[in-house]
Amino acid sequence: MKRKIAWLLALVCLLTAFTGCGGKKELEPRAFVDELLSGAKFTDSLNQLDDPVVPLLYGVDAADYTSAIVYCGTAATAEEIAVFTAKDDAAADRLLTAARARVDDQIESYKSYGPAAAMTLENAIVKKSGNHVVVVICTDAQGAAKIADKYM
Repeated sequence: MKRKIAWLLALVCLLTAFTGCGGKKELEPRAFVDELLSGAKFTDSLNQLDDPVVPLLYGVDAADYTSAIVYCGTAATAEEIAVFTAKDDAAADRLLTAARARVDDQIESYKSYGPAAAMTLENAIVKKSGNHVVVVICTDAQGAAKIADKYM
C-alpha cells in the first residue's frame, strides 16, 4: 500500500511539473521589446523615442502609465513597438483605446502614401494583458505574433 501511495505521489509531482511548462511568460516590457527586436524581422531601423514624445504620439495622458517603451521606424514604414505599463485597469483601457485609434489613423494615412505599410498596419498586434498595453507593427506579423503569444 505504501508503495502505491509513493508511486501516486511521484506521478502527481511529475504531472505538476509538466503543467508549469509552456505557460505564458510574465510580461516584462524591456525583455519583451528586446525579444521582438532580435526575433522578429523589421525592414526599418527602429529607434527608441524619448519619454516626452510618447504621450504626444499616442495622444495619451502620461499620468495613465508608469512606464512606456516606444520604438518607431522612419516615416518610410509604419513599423513600431510600444509597451505601456498602466497605473491601473481603467488607465490600461484608455491606453488600449488610444493605441487602436493610432493604428486606425496610421492605416488611413498610409493608404495613399504607402499601400504596403497600410497592409502591415492591418496586421498590427494591439493587445492588453493585465495592466500592460502592447502595440507591434511589423512586416513579419507571424514572427511578432509568436513572440507576443509567449507573453500575452
